[in-house]
Amino acid sequence: MRSIAIAVVLTALLAGCGGASSASQSDKDKAIAAAKFLYAGKASSLDLSRGPCLAESLPGLSDWAVDIAHDPRQPVDDQPANQCQSYRDGQTHHFVELSPSGQLIRAE
Repeated sequence: MRSIAIAVVLTALLAGCGGASSASQSDKDKAIAAAKFLYAGKASSLDLSRGPCLAESLPGLSDWAVDIAHDPRQPVDDQPANQCQSYRDGQTHHFVELSPSGQLIRAE
C-alpha cells in the first residue's frame, strides 16, 4: 500500500502541478527530483551500502532508472547485481545516481 501511495505522489510531482515553472523543467531535472523523492520514501527501509538499484524506471519518465552508488565509486558499485537491470539491458537509457546519503552524484 505504501508503494502505491509513493507512486501516486511521484506521478503528481512529475505532472508538474506547480504551474509554469514546472512545465519548463527538463526531463533531467524532473528525474532528479523524482529520484530524491523516491529516495526519501525508501531509504530507511533498504540497505544502501551495496549501491542497489532504487528504481528500474520512473512514472512519467520510463527511460530513467535510479541507482545508488558511492562517491568516489567503490568496487561494489560496479557489480552488476547492484546496478539497474533496465539500464544494463538497454530498456532505460538514462539514470540518476545518488549516494547512500541521497546526494546527487550524476544524472545522464
